[in-house]
Amino acid sequence: MTFELTIPSKLEELEAVQKLIGEATVAFGLSEDIAYWMELTISESMINAIRHGNQSDPTKAAFLSISYDGENVEIIVEDEGEGFKLEELADPTQAENLLKPCGRGILIIRSFMDEVKLTQKEGGGTRLRMLKKLPEVTA
Repeated sequence: MTFELTIPSKLEELEAVQKLIGEATVAFGLSEDIAYWMELTISESMINAIRHGNQSDPTKAAFLSISYDGENVEIIVEDEGEGFKLEELADPTQAENLLKPCGRGILIIRSFMDEVKLTQKEGGGTRLRMLKKLPEVTA
């Protein structure tokens, strides 16, 4: 079961993202707790794609795919930006970075997801693939 959405890079479009997340978590039969963290993680990823990846350029698109195979939820977020490397991000838990406004989204994503992989798309853009293992969930 897969839910997909492509939006222009405007934060106003997050309402459609949250609606899709809600539909997916209900269809997948996820617990309220897992659904909450899923929404937070996916919203953070899409905000990053819009703001940092696509520089809030509404002519550039952000893509979201949420799929569930009965054991794993796979989330893919793609943008049309320049890209970055996860290992080059400043650690938001270090003292010199505590008051900086950015960097926490990736920390949240990494703390909830079981796998986080960032790759460059052919032809430009970034692809973030996240996996949450939910073998105990029955849909």
